[in-house]
This record gives sequence, C-alpha cells and structure tokens, in this order.
Amino acid sequence: MVGRGGILLSASAAGGGAVVGAGVGLWRLALVQGTAADRKVRPLTTPAPPVREFYGNPTDAPFVLAMVGDSSAQGTGVHHYDDTLGGWLASSLAATGRHVRVVSTAVDGARAEHLGAQIAGIARATSAPPDLVVISIGVNDIRARTPAATAARQLGAAVAELRRGGSTVLVGTTPDLSVIAAVRAPLRQVVWLLSWQLERAQTPAVRAAGGTPVRMRTSISQAFAADPALFAADGLHASSYGNACIGAAMFDTYQRELAARAEQTAAQADPAVHGGPAAQPDLADLGGLGELGGLAAHGGLAASTELAVHQGSGGDGQGDGERTRGGAGQGARSARQIRMRWRGKSP
Repeated sequence: MVGRGGILLSASAAGGGAVVGAGVGLWRLALVQGTAADRKVRPLTTPAPPVREFYGNPTDAPFVLAMVGDSSAQGTGVHHYDDTLGGWLASSLAATGRHVRVVSTAVDGARAEHLGAQIAGIARATSAPPDLVVISIGVNDIRARTPAATAARQLGAAVAELRRGGSTVLVGTTPDLSVIAAVRAPLRQVVWLLSWQLERAQTPAVRAAGGTPVRMRTSISQAFAADPALFAADGLHASSYGNACIGAAMFDTYQRELAARAEQTAAQADPAVHGGPAAQPDLADLGGLGELGGLAAHGGLAASTELAVHQGSGGDGQGDGERTRGGAGQGARSARQIRMRWRGKSP
C-alpha cells in the first residue's frame, strides 16, 4: 500500500528543489506532515476484494476484460469486487450483451516497470489476447522517483505489446495528488508538479504505442476535489461511488472508440457513400476541460493518489444519471444511468 506519507516523503526527496525559497524549516514541516499522514492512512485502508471472474449471461458473446496496474486497477478501498473499477466496467459491458470474463494481474504498489510481468500473467491466464485491457499506473513511479521519461517509455512498451496482440488498450494516466487532504504546503506545489510532469510524458507515449490515454487531470479531478464521498475511508483510494465516476468516463471512452472504428471501417468499405476514410477522433481529450490551471489559480489543486481519476464525458465535462449498485445479474447499468454531473451535486 502506498501511504500518503510515503508519497510526501519521496516527493520531498525528488522535488524539494522545486520549492523555490523553501527553507529547512519548511522542509522539516513537510516531512512531519508526511509521516503523520502515513500513520493515519494505513490502519484505514481496505485491502482489494477477490476478483469476481464472470459477469453477464453465459449464452452472450464472450468478452475478456483485463485489469493491469496498481491498486486503483486492483480495487483497493472497497469491500466487494462489483464496486471496483474492474467490476463496474464488467457490469457495464455485460449490460450490452456480452458474457464478460475479468482477468486481473494488478498489484498494490506496482510501477511501470512491473507492467511487462503483469501482461505475461494475463497471457498465461487467457487462451487469446483480451478484448479490452485497462491500465492504471503512475503514482508509485512518483513515489519511487522513477524519471518521467523512463516510466513513460516502460508504459509505452507495455501498450505496444498489448496492441500487437490485438487488444484495445485504455490507460488511466497519472492523477494529480494535491487534493488529498494530507497534502499541504509546502509539498502541495511539489506534488502537483511531479504528477503533472509524469502525466505529460505518459500521454504521448500511450498514443504513439496505439493505446488511448484517458487523462485524469480534468473534470474527474475536480469532482474528487469537490466531493469527499468519492474517496474510500482512507481518503486515498476510490470509494464505490468514486469508481463509478471513473468507470463512467472509461466506459464512455471505450464506446466512442468502438463507434469511431465502425465509422472508419464503413468508410473504407464504401468510400463513395461515406466520403473516404473517417478521421480518428482524439479520444484522449474527452471532456474538453484540458489541464487544470496554474498553481496560483488552483492552489495546487490536483487529484488523488493511486486513483484512476479520469476526465468526464461530453464536450463540457458533464454527464448525467447516477450509479446503481450490483453486478449484471442485479440489473443492467448503462453509462447513461451512471454518469455523474461532474460540476453538479452528488447523486
């Protein structure tokens, strides 16, 4: 488990020089804050629940969903797999008429360098490449002080390997960290900067490898900052409600990609009717909010740690509806039912 204090302490070591004018007193204050936060969060963290392997009707078309990455992909913070990001996505996919098998090799504390071994584990567990692979990674690379370029290169290599097998790959890039309650000045600006640097390196690496980056620094970040209910009891990982928020953005991105591929295929099959090959939209910027503003405008505002905080659906960063609990057997949960109003009141 990556405690908040561990993140703060490593961020201090990695980026202390970025705190311009911060003296020894501020440095010591940051270390004290990190240690106190670490002691507070560890007893509250709920271990990831066992994976629920199958969702939907066995007579429906088979579909394999693979979850790869750190604790945000594993489901740390909730008690039932249906309430994890993987469970939410599996239920939503099953509601579209698929019999979903979930395979997860995600591990608490994983870094980009561990993705190769996790992908090998997926290959051993399946007879064919997964239909969809969801990767959530980055926070532990900040904790381990992995250079952003190195972590991005390792992530890109993992995505390229999965794409060669034919899988669709969605990547939840590194969230901002400073909305965690324990992150205070003088570390807030450092944490904001380190996560921003890694996300900026990850996004083009994922695109170049053929994956779809789902950026975490937009409307979802603002939602987590505004609504503590999106966090689990430890104030670090996502609650069931938070995973629904993240899952809605992921699922919407996947649906848009399927639609774009179908349009492109139709255009290639009959260019006279469709006016030639369709251009692939930029799926990485769904939500249209772009980067959070500068540190001065947002006070270092950022998103949670080890939490797949992704941007919302729709051109203005808003969605609609609310999440209902339970697996596919308890009722279909469509994206329309579960999307949130990122800037509105919580359901």
